[in-house]
Amino acid sequence: MCPPVIAAPRAQTPSAGASMSKNIPALTRSQYRDSAETPHRRGTAFAYLVALSAVFSAHSVGCSNPVDTSKNNLIGGDVGVAAGDSVDVAAGDSVDAADVNTIACGCLVPGMAWRFDKLALDSIDGGQHPVQGTLNTLWKKDILAHELNFYVSVLAVSATEVTLNVVNGARNVGTVDDVCLLPYTNVKIVHPRDGCALQASAPTGMNVYAGTPANPKNCAPTLPVKHAIPVRGAVLQSLVTADCSRLDAGQVSAGHLPSTALGKTCTCVTTGKQGAEDCGEPDASFTSDTNCDGCNGKFQNLKTLLQAFGELSYKCKEGDDPAACLTASFTGARIDALPPVCAGF
Repeated sequence: MCPPVIAAPRAQTPSAGASMSKNIPALTRSQYRDSAETPHRRGTAFAYLVALSAVFSAHSVGCSNPVDTSKNNLIGGDVGVAAGDSVDVAAGDSVDAADVNTIACGCLVPGMAWRFDKLALDSIDGGQHPVQGTLNTLWKKDILAHELNFYVSVLAVSATEVTLNVVNGARNVGTVDDVCLLPYTNVKIVHPRDGCALQASAPTGMNVYAGTPANPKNCAPTLPVKHAIPVRGAVLQSLVTADCSRLDAGQVSAGHLPSTALGKTCTCVTTGKQGAEDCGEPDASFTSDTNCDGCNGKFQNLKTLLQAFGELSYKCKEGDDPAACLTASFTGARIDALPPVCAGF
């Protein structure tokens, strides 16, 4: 059984339908070429594999190989998540504000939140891979278009630890920068703290969702966390600026993508000017000969498409399952409040 869900802090959630435009500047959405056969188009197929910075992004493929190795909790797993679920912080996780304020970055308080504004893949399987340049360009565009969203909020603060919640957001259909949260992608991460430095976490899982609530850019109906690419064994660290306005020098110093999960994930490769809406909705009755059952004809198998850029050596492991190693870097900008939870979640 996977651990219980941690939902985004409710105190920081604006009313339903509230726009994030006052927090994050409106930006143009991603533009894609028409041909699915160009390297640019094939790059879309892998563009959401390894986000997380924060990507990423968010977890084992099931619950048989848990990634919770210490205090870190993977949220979601094989159970549903209610929008109103909350997190219980154990006694002792927080200290008196006066004590916290005596150390660097005393401005850190529960409820504070940031949104990733940069995510870049640094390596795959310990080196450079032909897909990286295309991936990083597409990630940048999708972050600006609010189709790839990672929100980080503070759950608890002490002089020695900071507990964070990481959750994916989805762009609301028909909008440019209005985003809602997908609580089933939540992940709880505990960082040892040295003032403003959030030091390396224990390995944890991350989920990577992209698109709108109805139009995911990745289709994975049989994975424990549907339509989200699973990053496992992720070790994260970052620096909080002195005024708590930014997360800087963020690193995913280790992480991997299980081969089995890649084979069960499909990606929309015909996105056009409308972005995720062009992908259509997953169709439970759809069948294919490429392991994309439950998606639709605009999706292609992600593991197969990846081979078009170059073979992976799968130097990492998720239990007995081979996995593609990865490292990444990220930054985040402070926002006034978290977006509302997506309707129906």
